Amino acid sequence: MEFNNKKLTRTTTFIHYVISFLLAIFLIGLANRIIWDIDGEDKRPYVSDFEIKTDVKKYRVLRQSIKDSIEGKKDAQEDVRLSINLAQNTLDQQQASFKTWISTRTATQSSQVNAEIQKRNYVLDSLRTSLKTLKSEEILLQSVINNFRTEHATYMNAIDEEMSKAKALHLKAERAYDLQLFISRLLFVVPVLLLGIWMLVKKRKHSYWPLFRGFVFFAFYAFFIGLVPYLPSYGGYVRYTIGIIVSVLLGIYAIKHLRAFVKRKKEELQLSSLERSKKIKEEVAEKALENHMCPSCGKDYLINEIFQSGKSKKISGSLKVTTYCRHCGLQLFKNCKTCDTKNYAHLPHCYSCGDQIINK
Repeated sequence: MEFNNKKLTRTTTFIHYVISFLLAIFLIGLANRIIWDIDGEDKRPYVSDFEIKTDVKKYRVLRQSIKDSIEGKKDAQEDVRLSINLAQNTLDQQQASFKTWISTRTATQSSQVNAEIQKRNYVLDSLRTSLKTLKSEEILLQSVINNFRTEHATYMNAIDEEMSKAKALHLKAERAYDLQLFISRLLFVVPVLLLGIWMLVKKRKHSYWPLFRGFVFFAFYAFFIGLVPYLPSYGGYVRYTIGIIVSVLLGIYAIKHLRAFVKRKKEELQLSSLERSKKIKEEVAEKALENHMCPSCGKDYLINEIFQSGKSKKISGSLKVTTYCRHCGLQLFKNCKTCDTKNYAHLPHCYSCGDQIINK
């Protein structure tokens, strides 16, 4: 006798799924770690790696030299400006002093006064000359700074051109690296997917199917979800192409087995009722009884009762259980040999007396 308990069956199924999901979760975590570690930071190309193949460094040195020269000339220009301000202030003071002094004196031919005037004019002329010289020096420094800035801009343009070359080399290397990285990840994930498909096809009847099912969950997650964040721009095409191929192969497999199942059912229905009855499993019979279906052909065995009133026939609306399936002729119910209680013919024991109905 087979032990059959619905609650135990549901509990067992739940526990099996828990085992499957737990295994899948830990496998997914491990796979994510492996997929992430495939991309080594020390192996990834950077723009700085390709600057040595250009003249960027040379132009940067020249640019820095010009920049230092500009800063030096700016400092000198600032000193000149301070000197100009000082000279201008001194000149203004001397001119004001001269005007004040000359206003207190009347015109005279005194040699002493004339000498003082000449002396003061000489000082003023000297200050004006110094101021003019300083301003000329400031203009010259500004001209030099402008020339340096033009040269600095030239070097900046040269650096930009060389950096463009370095970036082009880096982009080419990065694409090659991304392709290599994508292939490495595919070489890890695709065999996992194929192994998961093989388990799905071949191991569904295995006693450790919950463990295999956990791996199947992990395999499909790893390929269709886990790989997505790491796909390059063209990776989606590869992913969907493989997905289409897998879908077609699984579809062919499913269609093939469905056709084989339908063919077996048709051949089974050609057998006698006794032979078909012997092939019905207890769990199938119990499920068929719950859903009031024939365990052989799968069709409903309940019918509406028909009663006749005079010359007309009417349907009463109440359902009647038939002893035999009206579709395939299989016996569905029979009487217990001990207590004569009507029982489902494909369950092992009488529900009234417990005596055996099916001889196994």
